[in-house]
Amino acid sequence: MGEIVVRKADENDVVALAKILVKSFRTAFADIISRETIDRCSNEENCRNMFAAICASGEGQFYIAELDGRPCGELYWRDGDELENSAHIVALHSLPETWGNGNGKTMVEAALEDIRQAGKKNVYLWAFKENRRARRFYEKNGFEVDGAEQISEFDGALEVRYIYRLG
Repeated sequence: MGEIVVRKADENDVVALAKILVKSFRTAFADIISRETIDRCSNEENCRNMFAAICASGEGQFYIAELDGRPCGELYWRDGDELENSAHIVALHSLPETWGNGNGKTMVEAALEDIRQAGKKNVYLWAFKENRRARRFYEKNGFEVDGAEQISEFDGALEVRYIYRLG
């Protein structure tokens, strides 16, 4: 395994962020949501525009993981509105060929430290109930299901909420 570096991402990273999201989205959710929805939601140009707009807004923080200098993962969090004094991890994606190499864990650790320094007490995220790989990852990294569920905008797939308590 090579060297994993996680850093805060900015508008100069939108092309890499979009490529990571598209490839991860297409692979990770292939058995959960329809091909039509995957195609609609993983258009690389639309993703670049979305990332550029979020970066320009200054809302939240993106991280990019690099393996031996090559972008391989992205994480985005912002202030949470579902729980008091919380942060919401909105997205966590890695290139499928790097799954299991530690870049996801390294990104989560960096984000949790920054969230802690921001004075937040809780972190939450939503995962597809059927996404066993992601759910194992979150549980292995200290997140716990809190019983909340919601119907996703993605084909009505069921999502479960995970919480990480910072203190």
